[in-house]
Amino acid sequence: MGWLIAGWLLLLFIAVAIWDYVGWSRMQRRVALARSSLDRDPYIEVLAISGVSHAVAGALYDALQPTCVKDVKPHPDDGLTGFYFDDPEDMEDFVEEMFVKLGLPTPSRYEPEITPHLQSARELAVYLQSTIDSAQLSPE
Repeated sequence: MGWLIAGWLLLLFIAVAIWDYVGWSRMQRRVALARSSLDRDPYIEVLAISGVSHAVAGALYDALQPTCVKDVKPHPDDGLTGFYFDDPEDMEDFVEEMFVKLGLPTPSRYEPEITPHLQSARELAVYLQSTIDSAQLSPE
């Protein structure tokens, strides 16, 4: 009897996971239809207008692409929480991963004056770029 309940719970978990993925996929596709689709090079060019280097923009595009469903490409103005991540902690983990990827010291995630609340991928790119720029200007 215990195995039967465990089997039903596993089946329920799988069904909820599939339902969540389908809903997430629909949301990303719906948003992608309402905005321009950018490949890697145009994405980098759009962020360059905001003062973001090619290296930072390219690294961000490469890191965000796997979070998109098939045929959806990252856009600088997509929301980090909502479009790419449904959990703020996942987004915070992603920001930390970007710091590591770019060779930056990881900021404290729970101090808002150190790590600002980032709404979009563009805001994250500008924040990463400003962190790099200030690290290069600061005396050691």
